[in-house]
Amino acid sequence: MNETLFYVFGIALVVSAVGIAAVGLRFEDFPPSRGILAGATLYFAVLVGATAVFAVLNAQDEQAHREAEQAAETESTTTTPAGGGAVKLSADPSTIAYTTDSLQAQAGSVTIDFDNPNPAIPHNVCVQSSSGDDLGCSKIVMDGSATLDLKDLKAGSYTFYCSVDAHEESGMKGTLSVQ
Repeated sequence: MNETLFYVFGIALVVSAVGIAAVGLRFEDFPPSRGILAGATLYFAVLVGATAVFAVLNAQDEQAHREAEQAAETESTTTTPAGGGAVKLSADPSTIAYTTDSLQAQAGSVTIDFDNPNPAIPHNVCVQSSSGDDLGCSKIVMDGSATLDLKDLKAGSYTFYCSVDAHEESGMKGTLSVQ
């Protein structure tokens, strides 16, 4: 609905501007009075304001739609097939965080396919057992991908985290549940 109204007001603004310009070029004494000038100014101010409002509302709708798609994609890619496999994990492109704080996998060999779309903030993914043993870390990447291969994971709960600077302390961690 917001997209339609944005286009309606935008088209009305363009058509009105072209129409007023054509009239102004055709008649030398246009506008004939201050009242008509004030009315035309008010009319254009309302059209510009309405177009701007619906442009912002449309952008908010599109952003919410993109976020919902990303959340659905993240949820659908966090579980591995039976017998291990690959789990997808991404860093949030705009902050120091992963896009999820929980991953699930089957016992066995597990690969974490990690993606960091941020070109300015480096991240990686490391996994630690419940007893605090480090099981491995991916390479640190900016605007790129890395993998972490974990062999023979047993059923249990593991912690994944970013080892760069104080990212883990900032909350860049989560739980890998292996069944």
